[in-house]
Amino acid sequence: MIRITAAAFLVGLFSLAVYLLLKPEPEPVPLPYQRTTFSKLSGWADDDHAAALSAFQISCARILNYPDERVFNDFGTALNWKPLCRAALELDPIAAQKFFEEQFTPLAFRDQEPGLFTGYYAPLYKGSREKTERFTAPLYMVPADLQALNLGDFDQSLRGRSIIGEVKGGKFVPYKDRKTIEQGALENQELELVWLERTEETFFLQIQGSGFIELENGDIAHFGYAQRNGRPYRAIGQFLIQSGDIAREDMSLQAILEWMENNPDQSDELMWRNPSYVFFQERDGDKPVGSLGVGLTPERSLAVDRAFIPLGAPLWLETAIETGSATGEISRRPHLNRLMIAQDTGGAIKGQVRGDVYWGIGDLAELKAGPMKDVGTYYILVPNSVGQDMFAPAETPS
Repeated sequence: MIRITAAAFLVGLFSLAVYLLLKPEPEPVPLPYQRTTFSKLSGWADDDHAAALSAFQISCARILNYPDERVFNDFGTALNWKPLCRAALELDPIAAQKFFEEQFTPLAFRDQEPGLFTGYYAPLYKGSREKTERFTAPLYMVPADLQALNLGDFDQSLRGRSIIGEVKGGKFVPYKDRKTIEQGALENQELELVWLERTEETFFLQIQGSGFIELENGDIAHFGYAQRNGRPYRAIGQFLIQSGDIAREDMSLQAILEWMENNPDQSDELMWRNPSYVFFQERDGDKPVGSLGVGLTPERSLAVDRAFIPLGAPLWLETAIETGSATGEISRRPHLNRLMIAQDTGGAIKGQVRGDVYWGIGDLAELKAGPMKDVGTYYILVPNSVGQDMFAPAETPS
């Protein structure tokens, strides 16, 4: 047995204290943003700022209920944002552009490469409350054995992060994956909310996060995201590109659907390669609800990575469609330059510059969302009290 004397313990404790006192403070890492001006936002003057204001007002109804100390990532607290929200809710839409220009400071990323911007929508499918010969694909509510642990309860530095699993044999293990669930692991538990015609429909409903089901009596039911199984999201389109079934430049939601229709015997295996699975709850209202907890606005709501972008913030989006030529040259033409509001998140939306544009409900929205895979960036609009005090202006070339 090793014995430590009191004197040796005190010497060690003293040495540790000296080390901590003399340890140099780490150099502060500068925030990767710098102030810019609205005149440098391409297409700013041509946008419909009133439409963006309407979406921002929806966010404000949520923000005004936050405690003042609620942190908005690197962009202040709710105390900085609430005065702008109060002003926005009383604003005449005709003054929307002036409001954003006078109350916000646009921030640009410093030395940031363009990111990927895709689109999503809310499907409208036919379904039934009961399983029938026609409707055999279930949409499940959250199972009782699924456990989501908030890691912030164990360590404040992990606030906002969680881990999802289930208890088996006294151990906390990953929850069932897509294949296991679709092969019947949740049957006979009365978890079915509604039944759809095809498993492919439940799959794409999960990817979009919410949707509407036309029931046999003509009623429309709204179902939204409730929880996920915690497994990593895998984009099945990448597997079809790797296999050579679909060329990268031809990849879209419509291309995947066509492949599935032409290869029904392989469709399940393809979907099982994405182990992520989403559970739903029935919702009221005629709008899908995003992660901010408010209804989404077509062509103005943007899903972002909340690790970098605070939900509720306005973002000026600039995207371009990238096309190739026979000589291998890549050209870009502007696609979507407009003011968006960060109101949602997504399993595949990860990174500092990454976004998913919400296009609306039904077939027309699908046609707009499905092919979208643009390159681009965004500028974050923050209250002047934050932007002017915390961020330096862009350097002027000498």
